[in-house]
Amino acid sequence: MSEVPSAFFSSPAAGGIVLIIASAAAIIVANSPLREGYEVFLKYNAAGLSVEHWINDALMAVFFMMVGLEIKRELLTGQLATWGQRALPGFAALGGMAVPAAIYVWFNA
Repeated sequence: MSEVPSAFFSSPAAGGIVLIIASAAAIIVANSPLREGYEVFLKYNAAGLSVEHWINDALMAVFFMMVGLEIKRELLTGQLATWGQRALPGFAALGGMAVPAAIYVWFNA
């Protein structure tokens, strides 16, 4: 029985799956009758900061550090090691930044 969690957490997709499940659970609880308890939990003071601040400041910093390290690994030794392999994801990332900015400017100009 202990092989299943070990195999799951050694999978490269484990972090993403856990993130999706946690996000879905948070959305469901925040939109249910348990909302008040959820808000009280987020405001709970733990080590000088609320749980909400710990999530926003500490855990998000760790998340983006891990994303940055994963991108670095892919650029150095992974599937994005050559310029040809970087082109499509690079242009997609630029489009992902430019298109929302253009839409914002279009509606607010």
